[in-house]
Amino acid sequence: MNRRRFDHLVTELSILLGRRVARFSLWQAVGEAGYDPERWNGAEAERFCTIALPHWLRSQGLPVAEPKLVRLGRRLRRFDPSLPTPEEHFARLGG
Repeated sequence: MNRRRFDHLVTELSILLGRRVARFSLWQAVGEAGYDPERWNGAEAERFCTIALPHWLRSQGLPVAEPKLVRLGRRLRRFDPSLPTPEEHFARLGG
């Protein structure tokens, strides 16, 4: 279930950057930071966003201002993977 948190990170980060994020590379970065993206909780996702993610982004040539990453981390911490995202909700309504 918590892989949804990683999926949410990919979506939110792609929006923040204005381009698609390299999913597998990000998955590896999460693992290298000591987290399991299949099972991480909100607090771990938030720590990743504020500690390891800035380094990964710089290595990809995609620096992002620290306050934006802090906000991203907070959104991931609050994300409830048991609830459908707005996109999923509207997709069900549409058919």
